Amino acid sequence: MVVPVAALSLPALNGLIEQYVLREGTEYGARDYSLAEKVRLVRKQLDAGRVLIVYSDELGVAELIPERDYAGADSPVDQP
Repeated sequence: MVVPVAALSLPALNGLIEQYVLREGTEYGARDYSLAEKVRLVRKQLDAGRVLIVYSDELGVAELIPERDYAGADSPVDQP
């Protein structure tokens, strides 16, 4: 199930983004980005709909998934 960004508190959203960024562990490009910069970039992608928050009832976890990789619904974003 896709969770709207606005459904999460700011601390929960930031924690989810930080977990995603730290798990990725791959640097792209010629320069290194700080954690704060990576969080800001992922937040922009969330706000633009290029990254989705997906919650699994079965696993009881939420994760961030690129919109192009999400095939769990007819619509890319479930409305509240």
